[in-house]
Amino acid sequence: MKLYYLEKIKPFMKKPHFGFLIVGVLLVILRLLVNVLPPDIYGAIVTTAYYYLAGLGFALLLGYGGLASLGTGAFVGIGAFTLHFVFRYLAMPLTLAIIAGIILAILVSIAFGFVSLRISGMYLAIVTMGLSQIVIEVIRNIPQYASGTTGGFLSGPMARPLEFLGMRLNSNSAVLFTAVFVVIGMMIVHNLIHSSTGRALLSIKNSDTAAQTMGINLLKYRLFAFVISGVYGTLAGILSMLFVRNGNVSQIGITFALNILAAVVIGGTKSVWGIMLGTFVIFGLDLAVFQRFNLGNYSLIINGALIILVVMFYPGGLIQLFGDVKRFMIKQISKVKAHIYGTE
Repeated sequence: MKLYYLEKIKPFMKKPHFGFLIVGVLLVILRLLVNVLPPDIYGAIVTTAYYYLAGLGFALLLGYGGLASLGTGAFVGIGAFTLHFVFRYLAMPLTLAIIAGIILAILVSIAFGFVSLRISGMYLAIVTMGLSQIVIEVIRNIPQYASGTTGGFLSGPMARPLEFLGMRLNSNSAVLFTAVFVVIGMMIVHNLIHSSTGRALLSIKNSDTAAQTMGINLLKYRLFAFVISGVYGTLAGILSMLFVRNGNVSQIGITFALNILAAVVIGGTKSVWGIMLGTFVIFGLDLAVFQRFNLGNYSLIINGALIILVVMFYPGGLIQLFGDVKRFMIKQISKVKAHIYGTE
């Protein structure tokens, strides 16, 4: 009887969405282990989870659209700012704060997208970095959030507890909330990159002229890529505030955008699993290893070395390396089996 049911679910287990659900289940288990895991390990996993969303959106923009934007930090800041402002000063529920953040992200993303129609490559990266800095400076100079020369923002106690659909969210229960967004985010991106939209974005990345010749609307798809990236970055900012509850403008500047870029490149720009791995390497290891052993000054050096090695030898990211190792192991196991059974 057990084997019968196992055979029934095997086809489902082979589908990518099964793996995404497993990620959600693991995050739920993480919530149960909050008092067991060391705080830095717990924090590393949680940080990886919410910044992974920002990486997913950026990967769609870079890996498929070929749009090298450095504006991710602005959208993370928009998410954090909107959550705090709407919830604390307007006394609105968390649901409306999320909706407001998404609407604001869409508006700013459209502005970024229109810019991308006239420029590309290195110049696009520079211009989006400038636009991102404008957004960050706007947040920095709002009186309620200005704090000395460092531009602190979103600090101070919330006016009331965070709640979503009647469930009170603290830094621990927010893991369940994050798990839902991460699983849904993975499914959406996976479906997009395997759809006609993903193929259209790849065509634009390979050649704007050829894509236009085939009837692909550059404005439509570039705006779409920027909007998805912006919304994902905003959600990452909202989720981050559910855990840290305070922040600083300097945390979402150009360094943060470069870290997201590094996470995507190191992990693999076209793999949802590779992006997760890269996000953990850049953000998770910093908390779990470098800060734990007071090696924070070396993290940038190691990350820089990883980028160089990956770009030189494994342009597909660490996920490509794992794929090669997996194929090598399967090949060796097959040889051993052939030798044992005398089928060489």
